[in-house]
Amino acid sequence: MTDPVAATSRTVAEAPQDRSRLLLVALGATLAGTLTGLVGGAFRYVLDAADAARHAFLHWSHQWPGFGWLWPVLAAALCAAAARGLVRIAPIASGSGVQHVEAVMRGEEAPAPFRVLPVKFIGGSLAIGSGLALGREGPTVQMGSTIGVAIARLLRMSVEDIRTLQAATAGAGLAVAFNAPIGGALFVFEEVARSFGLRLTLAALLACAIAVGIARVMLGDQPDFLVTTLSPPPLSSIVPHLLLGALLGLLGAAYNRITVWGLDLFDRLTAWPVEARAAAVGGAVGFVAWIEPSFVGGGDTLNQQVLDGGVPFITLAVVFVARWLIGPWSYAAGTPGGLFAPLLVVGAAFGALCGGVVHEVAPALAPQPVAFAVVGMAAFFTAVVRAPLTGITLVVEMTATTTLLVPMLAACFAAAAVATVVRSEPIYDTLRTRSVAGPPS
Repeated sequence: MTDPVAATSRTVAEAPQDRSRLLLVALGATLAGTLTGLVGGAFRYVLDAADAARHAFLHWSHQWPGFGWLWPVLAAALCAAAARGLVRIAPIASGSGVQHVEAVMRGEEAPAPFRVLPVKFIGGSLAIGSGLALGREGPTVQMGSTIGVAIARLLRMSVEDIRTLQAATAGAGLAVAFNAPIGGALFVFEEVARSFGLRLTLAALLACAIAVGIARVMLGDQPDFLVTTLSPPPLSSIVPHLLLGALLGLLGAAYNRITVWGLDLFDRLTAWPVEARAAAVGGAVGFVAWIEPSFVGGGDTLNQQVLDGGVPFITLAVVFVARWLIGPWSYAAGTPGGLFAPLLVVGAAFGALCGGVVHEVAPALAPQPVAFAVVGMAAFFTAVVRAPLTGITLVVEMTATTTLLVPMLAACFAAAAVATVVRSEPIYDTLRTRSVAGPPS
């Protein structure tokens, strides 16, 4: 039988130690959050410059209508090959990196070495800058996590606290990528750790706040997307939004399977060096860029056009199909780059398509079709990642829109429920399992 006096004595003795650990984690979160804000802000700046350079290069290439397509094809192929070649230095820098952060949190893999950071920064800049349809959030998440591990080791933290800090600064990286501090913190609790704890909560909140604050000083404090003020939708619109979520649940399940199928296919092409495979991906994307520059890259400009409204129905359908194919194709190359940002474009385009149809059939149910595009972003994210609270919060912060919370909740519920019913695993669970097990033979 436990002695209550002895138990109380141990609790009192452990209290100062717990307070010391908490203060140490807070110090680590402050230092790591500061560095994550600086690195993440610099990464966004470099990607913006790369986007401008790519568009200028594509404009220059069109002065030769007959063979001008060759220049963007070669440039994108070389950049993609170089980005994939850098991954040889740190193989865990391949792809998003979120799956590795989650594996570390579960004790399945070792924390990332510091060399991941330059590989992710340079490789991500080359891959996304060349036009691959990849997101900036994957690199910033893993770079933030790597910074957190380095600071934790410098402060001689315990293994448990190293995991805590790497998860918190991973969320800070996401927060910087999307200028969404609350979304970044929720990402830590709902997706990375899937738990709450005092040290984790405080570290995540502190790291996200500091990182985003520094990034805003560097880049400005504007939401990622500017959306016209939307009125609260009528209660009757819940039904079409539920249907939208259900359809996106099915599409999310299919998107996950296509993404993993592409990775498996490229892994089996062992006769080609990994750089050659990435070059093939880059070359194809470069050709698409020469035909329509807005279809490639992270997709922010294209997403903004969809959210502005007025995009013709046929154009929306083409955008949806093009980004549906280019996203998994780009991710299969194995270069540094994330999945989140490309998901948002697909969800917005499909949502806008559905909103336009509902508006034509029953205008009272969709007085503002653009609202369906905003809801579609959150619902498709939920279907693929299976983190509805993170998806809703990210979209609300990125669009500065709070009037669509009710339809977002309904659509995300339907998306998560349908994706689960058809037995589609969340994408990062699949990628983590695949990473730990190794590529197929």
